[in-house]
Amino acid sequence: MKSTLALICIALFLALYTVVNACDPNSNNQPDCSNSTNVLVKIRNFWDPTRYWWCESTSSTAQPVLCPASDGTTTGFDPTANECVAWSNWTWTPYCP
Repeated sequence: MKSTLALICIALFLALYTVVNACDPNSNNQPDCSNSTNVLVKIRNFWDPTRYWWCESTSSTAQPVLCPASDGTTTGFDPTANECVAWSNWTWTPYCP
């Protein structure tokens, strides 16, 4: 009986975790800064490949940051490298693995 209850609790937890952390390819992927795992981390902007999201602190709102120019040309955010790269090195990757 106890093991059945434990398995049900684990299944409910996993279902809730999946729903809360689900990737939404129709959103711009703006993070919730109150979640400490998003603070001081570059997060891909789904709608603009020249920008990424940045949370300064858990009490801030995510800000879009424009990738800096390199040698006078724009750059794009590469989520694989987790940095801004020249367009010749940038490749599109699916939003939700």
